[in-house]
Amino acid sequence: MTLAMVLLIGSLMIGAVLMMLTQTQVKQKLVKDSLETSKLRNAVGVAQVRVESLLRQYPMLLLYPPDFWEAALTFDASPDAQKLVDLTRLCQPDDDWKETRNVILPYARSDDIHIYNNTFFRLINITHSDNNKALITIQAKNKQGVTANLQAEVKYKFYYVTGKAPGLWTKQKTKIRSEFNGGVWLNNCQLPTDSIRFSEGTNQAIHVGNEFPELPNLDKIIERIPKSHIINLNRNYDGETSFPRSQDSPTERIKGYIIYEYFIENFDTNQPIEIKTVVNGKPVMVIFHTKHGITKGKITHTCESLSSCPAENLIFINHATNQNYKMCFKTDQLNAFIFSPNAGVGFTSRNKKYPEVSGAIWTKELVSERNCGDYVKVSATLTFEQIIRDFQIISPYAKITEVSEFRMVTNTVIESESDSRIRVDPFSSLGPNNMPVFIDDDFDNP
Repeated sequence: MTLAMVLLIGSLMIGAVLMMLTQTQVKQKLVKDSLETSKLRNAVGVAQVRVESLLRQYPMLLLYPPDFWEAALTFDASPDAQKLVDLTRLCQPDDDWKETRNVILPYARSDDIHIYNNTFFRLINITHSDNNKALITIQAKNKQGVTANLQAEVKYKFYYVTGKAPGLWTKQKTKIRSEFNGGVWLNNCQLPTDSIRFSEGTNQAIHVGNEFPELPNLDKIIERIPKSHIINLNRNYDGETSFPRSQDSPTERIKGYIIYEYFIENFDTNQPIEIKTVVNGKPVMVIFHTKHGITKGKITHTCESLSSCPAENLIFINHATNQNYKMCFKTDQLNAFIFSPNAGVGFTSRNKKYPEVSGAIWTKELVSERNCGDYVKVSATLTFEQIIRDFQIISPYAKITEVSEFRMVTNTVIESESDSRIRVDPFSSLGPNNMPVFIDDDFDNP
């Protein structure tokens, strides 16, 4: 065998070995890429659970884009930012609030959040495409730089709050000198929940982010009710003091209720006022609207029993915008729903040691001052469903009702070791045995 032949055979053997090594390397890379793609696909499922869990735990975030979360949690002092912070924090102490912020901020900043095995995801954006629909975009990636942008549609609703209504709902800052049987809602973090005195151990005071409902339009109410129902209960009033009065006609009938509605221009009379919510053996609803509060309200709610005069049948609404126009009741027993969002409400007793109120009091503050307020015992006896629709509460927290599966919105591109570019779609471009399908060369430029 000549030297030339030996060299040729040697070259062929070396070439064959190199080809085998190259094929082995390619196969190893295919297996490695397949494993990384599988990890990425699994990471997407984890990312979806993480993002969905965040939005369920802090549903107020769903209403704002993530970059606004960071602004609100760090420096923005706008009303919307403050509302987001208030709803998210809910009077948490500083250390707890720091932990909450540390949970949210990586999503807000679109940081890479580690999952496992060197796979990561980040929240790209939340956009609102339609009423009560949001489009969530996330990106998953691995250490090789394989990335996948995905989207999911989230549907959500705002629900009316249901169940037992709080006996007291207040924005009060100072300590409350009264006793409660039922829930208490506090809008001000300066008043500790453990400062509330309860007659039974099963009740609870909580800080809430809910806002008071809006007052109904008083001008429209005055236009709607009979002129004889617009009354000045001042010291010169010489009409009937028992309501509904004999000459009064029902304002309207809703769902079987006979309703008597009044606008009291001034509630400042020394005469005792009797209110009956049973007329001719039938229950009626009596609603009093005031604009200047109640200066002297010697009120007797005539009831044979608590069950015969449920609190939803007697309603006091204070439309005052000035906090000086308080509602000062002088009564022994009152079964009512009382709403005074911009001024205080107080109770003094006529004949008993202290007055008792059954129903619900939603007010700026429960007054404790001479001639207006003293110790009062409040029992929560209303559900939200029993309160007239004007004052039923819609939760500020959106509740997620449906989340679609994340879908691919961009193909994944990686750089191969050769000059050719290859594409791996980690969700659809899988060939036999789960091996990635490579599309060689200029797939971007056909």
